[in-house]
Amino acid sequence: MSDDGVEVPDDLEIRVGDGTGNEQYRTCQECGRDCVPEPFDAGTGDGIRVAFSCPEHGVHAVVDPFEHLR
Repeated sequence: MSDDGVEVPDDLEIRVGDGTGNEQYRTCQECGRDCVPEPFDAGTGDGIRVAFSCPEHGVHAVVDPFEHLR
């Protein structure tokens, strides 16, 4: 799988979940804030990942929404 040249639009909305309604990966463990997803390129052959970053405490979770396809 090649991800070279992939552009992520600024208005892209990403929804990730396991179907249980448990979205703790979005919540900062330090302050309880619901954090915004930030897509990023994980590198050649590794595809796209989504980081959840608290503005105050930084990255606290990284999710691979396409893990089941690799």
